[in-house]
Amino acid sequence: MSRPFTSHMSLPNPAWGFARVVVRGALIAGFVCAIAPALLAQNADLKRAPGDGDIPVFTDTYAGSEFCADGSGDAPCAVAPVDVPEFDASFVYRFLAYHAQRPFDRFSWQAFTSLMVPLDQPDQKAHWETFPTRRDLFDEVTYPNPACKDDLPDGTLLLASYLQSTGDVLIDQAGNFVLFETRINPVAANYITANTLQTGPGRAAFAKSGQAIDFPTGHLDPEMADAVKLASANAAPNADLVIPAAAPGEMGAQLLKFAWRILPNDVATQNDRYVTRPAWISLGGDQTLDGQAKCLDVTVGLVGMHLVQRVASGNGDRWIWASFEHVDNVPLAANARRPNSIITKEPFENGCLAPGAVDQAYAFYGGKTASGSPANQPISDALKWADDAPYARLSSGEIPTSPDIVRCWRLFSGTAESNFVWQSKLSGSVLANYMLLGTQWIGNPGGAPFGVGEVPRFLTNSTLESFMQDQDDATCLGCHARATSDAGQISNFTFLLDPGS
Repeated sequence: MSRPFTSHMSLPNPAWGFARVVVRGALIAGFVCAIAPALLAQNADLKRAPGDGDIPVFTDTYAGSEFCADGSGDAPCAVAPVDVPEFDASFVYRFLAYHAQRPFDRFSWQAFTSLMVPLDQPDQKAHWETFPTRRDLFDEVTYPNPACKDDLPDGTLLLASYLQSTGDVLIDQAGNFVLFETRINPVAANYITANTLQTGPGRAAFAKSGQAIDFPTGHLDPEMADAVKLASANAAPNADLVIPAAAPGEMGAQLLKFAWRILPNDVATQNDRYVTRPAWISLGGDQTLDGQAKCLDVTVGLVGMHLVQRVASGNGDRWIWASFEHVDNVPLAANARRPNSIITKEPFENGCLAPGAVDQAYAFYGGKTASGSPANQPISDALKWADDAPYARLSSGEIPTSPDIVRCWRLFSGTAESNFVWQSKLSGSVLANYMLLGTQWIGNPGGAPFGVGEVPRFLTNSTLESFMQDQDDATCLGCHARATSDAGQISNFTFLLDPGS
């Protein structure tokens, strides 16, 4: 068993009291968790590597019970977390506190690795592949070339979507499109079908019925929940605590969105760097250079993922949102900001700026943008699919210039620490090449400048929201709070129920 973190990682304890914060002479309404400076200082052993941007190197370790959601082992496992037991609903979290965020980031890593099992057999079908896709569930979301479904080999993904939520396309530095896929866990899928929400008439009838769209909520078994509360209430602020298990219990709705990069035909590029899958790409005649429908046969690598789950804690009626990326995606912007930059109305008045030359190869940054100039510029030309790589082409057949993408938001230091520990634990696994960008949860009632109450205030993914990272609504939960079904009904933080959008 490895040595656990001590005082600065203890559970929030109501005995600590509360504090009010004054910013530029204005009192911020509400409370924040009081942090005893001596006890809750950030890891005193951390060391910063030169040129690492905002990702420090840490030397401490976590207790083995961190890594499996039922607390039964000392390694990542197949057990999915169902809740965040440390959350204290009596607190109002206004800022991203070091000790408060850790349980949520742990939840994200546990959920991510449990979806990827079997971890020691990356070529085998993973747990997430048993989930239906959006196109499986909603008949009106058809494939551009339906013939691609015929004779699809087992274990091969069938992909078709390559537009981001903004309507933009993303191509990597090799000139290939990024493709997107949405999957729904059985809990969420069963809720949708049980209420006939998978059809337009069904959604209209449900809206007319007056019922609210209310996806199932994950929660701990009552006995375990009581035990966690008791342990938290009796704990001293500087105590070494056993990490409470986030299972067993009832699993809630879970929604996944993947971003896949088409890998070049270069074994060295794929070797031990990506979660890879064989894939067929369904293309209609209006999407291809020659006007012919196609089924392209490619290998794809995972470059981004949103993992969204509904839980009882963390004001879970509004979900917990985790976002992961491959470590080789993009560099940090020259003017990157911290995820709680809530004082400035325009965090990126001049856009997210390119850092210039970088010391490694990135999938989505080539250093073509002058240092200090705005990166993340969308491609304005209409693009078509070619038969061979590079697949993204102008209508003339010429290869477009790939955009330089940067990451606008820094990692919270506690999240960087969580990444270091989990990546170290996953050493030797391809999953060690992925990092958690952040875990967003609802910690306060919201209102200007606190959005809908999301903590941290901002969260984006460079492969899923490449071109909107600098916008005021660069916040996953904040954006999805506006989601409605195509019947005009508030849809519980998901756009799934508006399939045509």
